[in-house]
Amino acid sequence: MRLPPYLMQVKIHGQRHAFSIWLPLFIIGPIALIFLLALCLIALPFLLLSLLFTWRWYWWRYAIIGVPAFFGILHSLPGLKVDVDDEEQHIVVAFY
Repeated sequence: MRLPPYLMQVKIHGQRHAFSIWLPLFIIGPIALIFLLALCLIALPFLLLSLLFTWRWYWWRYAIIGVPAFFGILHSLPGLKVDVDDEEQHIVVAFY
């Protein structure tokens, strides 16, 4: 069973200094979900009005396909390491 990432580490190495921060995604995630839910509740009346006036139902297909795809991508993130190197900086973002 694949689980979503619970930690993200961001390392920035410059010519003069280095900086590293650990972000606990298991704390940030629920807070972000609450904000997302609030945004969806604000947008819901406008979506229903646009649906009422246009009578186009085809966009529901994208929502039905997109939600499982989003969670599949989210659960595939642990172990991902993004390494960006420049002449002046070196940035590493890792998910655990």
